[in-house]
Parts: sequence; C-alpha cells; structure tokens
Amino acid sequence: MDSSARREKILQILQESSSAVTGTALSKACNVSRQIIVGDVAILRAQGIAIISTPRGVERSEEHTSELQSQ
Repeated sequence: MDSSARREKILQILQESSSAVTGTALSKACNVSRQIIVGDVAILRAQGIAIISTPRGVERSEEHTSELQSQ
C-alpha cells in the first residue's frame, strides 16, 4: 500500500468510527508503525482535513470541517 492509499484508508477508518481511533489501531490496520500514522495524520491536517487529537486517539471533527467550508 502506498502512502496515498494509506491516508485514504486512515480517513475511511476515521469516518466509519463513532469514536476516537488510537494510533496503534490505525497502525495495525495499515501494517505500518505508529510513527508513520502520526506523520500521515499531520499531512492530512496540512491538506485541510479536520482531524483532532484526543486522549483516546484521533477523530474527524465535523464541526471544524463546517467552519473550514464556510471560510
């Protein structure tokens, strides 16, 4: 799986999840290290995708996404 496909998979997992997803769970799902996931999340954020970090993991922020779309 290349990096682009992996980031798409991360987004899919986050969209389908009703709660925060840990970096460890994402790394196992993508068969990469947790540090690779940290980097991918940073890239997704830099692309303007609203992902927030919580004590329980990362999740999509629909509220923040709405704010970005209205700007």
